[in-house]
Amino acid sequence: MGPDTADRSADEQQGSIVTERILRLEERLDRLEGRSEWQGALPHPAWPLALGCTAAVFGGLGMGVPSHPYQYLFAGLVLLLAYHRRSLRLPKGAWQWPQIAANFTTLSLFFMIVLGGGVRHPLAWFRAPAVVKEPPPDGGSWYRTLVPDYTVQWHSIPGLSDWSVDLTKVQAFLLIATLAGSLFRFQGFSSITALALLIISIPVYLSFTWDWVVLFLVSGSVSLYLQSRAGEAATGRRGEW
Repeated sequence: MGPDTADRSADEQQGSIVTERILRLEERLDRLEGRSEWQGALPHPAWPLALGCTAAVFGGLGMGVPSHPYQYLFAGLVLLLAYHRRSLRLPKGAWQWPQIAANFTTLSLFFMIVLGGGVRHPLAWFRAPAVVKEPPPDGGSWYRTLVPDYTVQWHSIPGLSDWSVDLTKVQAFLLIATLAGSLFRFQGFSSITALALLIISIPVYLSFTWDWVVLFLVSGSVSLYLQSRAGEAATGRRGEW
């Protein structure tokens, strides 16, 4: 009877271990598929809303207002995808639309860092010299009338110096190419396009006021983190607002 009892207890212990592992595996699958429900208490929705509004102010001071439709387009697509995949928690009641608007503004400013090139004139420095005759001053001497002054001035070349390029479109193309290369695991191609995106964005970065931009990145990231599933996992809480 003793050996049978020992075998039974060992089998029960092994079965409990297997059951625990299966539960952990199901929990991980639920997290990956976005099926787990929010249960329990969470930080008040005023916190991410306040941080999102603060980030919008900091971003406006550091980078200005997004002026290209691509920035709003990419921000809207990312926000819809985040809510569809339940990566971001959708608040309830009166907090819902203000929080969505704050997230949309924050993401638009985030994309301004990546797609904030705007219209540029890369050949504006290209000019041609021209000799210009200066008119004699009123009441001047007879010598100035007979021998006028000439000066050399630099004038832009029509069709060349005023040539413009929409840098935001180029940045958007490189961003899409980088994401596509990462999706299909073309690491070399993704590295090249990401490097090209960084290089052409350097003049844009130099025009930012980075004291405000850093504050925007910190406050905006914390606001999105508090609404994300990662923030839930870190605090050990689940639930709806």
